[in-house]
Amino acid sequence: MHSMPKKLLVLGGGTGGLAISKEVRELFKPEEVEITVVDMRDRTEFRPSYLYLAFGYRKPEQITAPLEYLKRHGINFVKARVTKIDAANRKVSTTAGDFTYDILVVALGAETVDTGFPHTWELEPSPKVAETLSSLKQGHVVIGAYSLPYRCPPAPIELAMLTHFYYLTRGLRDKVKITVVHPSKRPFESFGPVAAKWMSGFLQQLGIEYIGVGQGQAIKSLGKNELETTTGERVKFDAAFIVPPHKAPDPVLGSDLVKNGWAAPRSPPNGDFRSEKYDDVYVVGDVAAPNVPVGMAGTFLHSYAPWVVSNIAADLAGVSIGRPPFRVVGTCVLDVGAFSMAAACDFTPFVKKQKPYPDCMFLPPSLATRLFKEIFEKTYFNWLLGVVP
Repeated sequence: MHSMPKKLLVLGGGTGGLAISKEVRELFKPEEVEITVVDMRDRTEFRPSYLYLAFGYRKPEQITAPLEYLKRHGINFVKARVTKIDAANRKVSTTAGDFTYDILVVALGAETVDTGFPHTWELEPSPKVAETLSSLKQGHVVIGAYSLPYRCPPAPIELAMLTHFYYLTRGLRDKVKITVVHPSKRPFESFGPVAAKWMSGFLQQLGIEYIGVGQGQAIKSLGKNELETTTGERVKFDAAFIVPPHKAPDPVLGSDLVKNGWAAPRSPPNGDFRSEKYDDVYVVGDVAAPNVPVGMAGTFLHSYAPWVVSNIAADLAGVSIGRPPFRVVGTCVLDVGAFSMAAACDFTPFVKKQKPYPDCMFLPPSLATRLFKEIFEKTYFNWLLGVVP
């Protein structure tokens, strides 16, 4: 006689939801574990390429793939918006009905709050950046990060460098001033003093001004052609790209899985990504990142996902399958136009509170790292969905 399959319910079809559902599926047959992924969109996106969308190197269909492909792996996909997470009763309500589970993975990411200005933190506004750049031939371009935390900590700097390169290749760089307004006192501060010093020098070389506000919220108000920082500085501009404020999705905020506005993992220094209250709920990725604490980036989740998968597998099988070593590592490739530079940082000692900064290694700008970034976009979809857009 066959027992009913266990139910793994995964909320979110981004990096976390896809990586975990795929790896768990490789360990269990469909008759042992039924896996369902719920997402409000029917396509998953490769977020690092939003910047390429903004500079016209990519079209949306090249950096997205249908979540329907999950069905090839024997994983159910439901297109629906999550409305309520009732972890005490093991129930999740969605616009497509209610779901019960044995194990729940909350990987709903962070949501942005629209400011009305173009940016590259979502798919939809990214092409507006391209329109703005092509129409502005002279003046002041400001790239502002509204507040911390936001997805992909280095990206505003990358956006500034790509803007620099854009005008340089059009022979207009001397007519355009570029300024970054940011919560961090110095660029790349979170990567340690060496990184901050190096990046400050690099921005100076490119003639990009950096205004470091030195508090969690950098921007107090946004006008049509002027912004005011929270320290009272007024910055006039002809065009502004504003990293919008980020928040946890409403169903997460309305649940009892939250601490300080974000999902709370039990003990990140010990690699425990179960929720603080429930043994059968895991919180991963951007929705939990500020409580880890690490930046919001798929690369971090990629590094600790094996640990989460081994725990979920143990829960489902009722036996431990041994633990992989717990690491939190971030790799970042920054595009500077014709070439890229890369950083690899081990955040494990930082998360374990053994060191004030991550251990970072920087690769100097080169063409090879830029090619790596383009190749990884394709590898990402192939790995998670078995498709290359």
